[in-house]
Amino acid sequence: MPAFNGKILSYLPNLCVPQALLRTVLAAEFLAIILALTVASDLSDFFVKLGLHSLFVQWVALASTFTLCLIGRVIVNPEIARATSIVLGVVALFTLLASVLGLVLAGGQGDLLDKLAASGLFIIKNLVIALVIALVLLRYFYIHNQWEATVESDSAAKYDALQARMRPHFLFNSLNTIAHLVHKEPKRAEDALLDLADIMRLTLDKRSRISLREELELTLAYLRMEGLRLGERRLHVKLDMDRNSLPMDMDIPPFLLQPLVENAVYHGIQPRQDGGLLTVSLYDAGGRLDVAVTNPLPPAGVSTHSKGNHIAQENLVNRLRLAYGDRANLKIQKNANTQQYRVSFSIPKE
Repeated sequence: MPAFNGKILSYLPNLCVPQALLRTVLAAEFLAIILALTVASDLSDFFVKLGLHSLFVQWVALASTFTLCLIGRVIVNPEIARATSIVLGVVALFTLLASVLGLVLAGGQGDLLDKLAASGLFIIKNLVIALVIALVLLRYFYIHNQWEATVESDSAAKYDALQARMRPHFLFNSLNTIAHLVHKEPKRAEDALLDLADIMRLTLDKRSRISLREELELTLAYLRMEGLRLGERRLHVKLDMDRNSLPMDMDIPPFLLQPLVENAVYHGIQPRQDGGLLTVSLYDAGGRLDVAVTNPLPPAGVSTHSKGNHIAQENLVNRLRLAYGDRANLKIQKNANTQQYRVSFSIPKE
């Protein structure tokens, strides 16, 4: 059975969270103000009418919301026509009950049946207003849901396009390295082929999310491949992390860490004749995951393909924005005193 999400209609928001209740109260009060303004004759009458309309509208809105939340626990993913009928039926029921209760509390002479007959127009008017508003809201939520689906689809297409722009030079360099090792060190060549296969498998993977563990394994496989190409004396790697405390099962977009490491190797380590130290840092910061990659600055006067570096970083910024919006950020720090270049980002844990 699908997990409960507080929705009796697929395009409705989750009605069982505090945010939904707050929005319901505010929307109902706004409606009560409008209704009071339409019937009030003066300021004092406005406040009297506002109190009566607020009591009526808030009761119907909150009672309907709570009831639909409970129904959503029992009826999971009904057909749209059935779910719409349930929503309208619940709203009509509580509107009818509130109307009858209002008539009873209003008092007056005569039998209850006589009061209902005399006030039939009052009840019908309330039902019509409530159902029209419910239909308008359902239509709004449906259009909003379609818009979100379109935006998500467009974002996914843009995300795939950005991911497809990863530099292809790594594949050719890796194949050349493996070909060089086949006869001299066949065991290392075999391990390198397995690492390359793992990298290509994730590269061709169509999932929009992978675990942090997979991303880290991909990055380490990449560093092993580059270690073979550059030599252990040139590429020194330091892993600044506690794997036991990291949320390894956390889902993240693929290729967030590996491109940063690739940039660090390509623009920071490779131009230096003696190589340098590359530090990969991951920290669990409570509700967020902090990631940083630090590498030495290239020697002065050495071409570092700064344009390519800028494009790669802009690519990562766009991918973070598509995946997390304003909840993610990327920072670049260049320290001339320590000759260190640091790129870091922070993403929410989801």
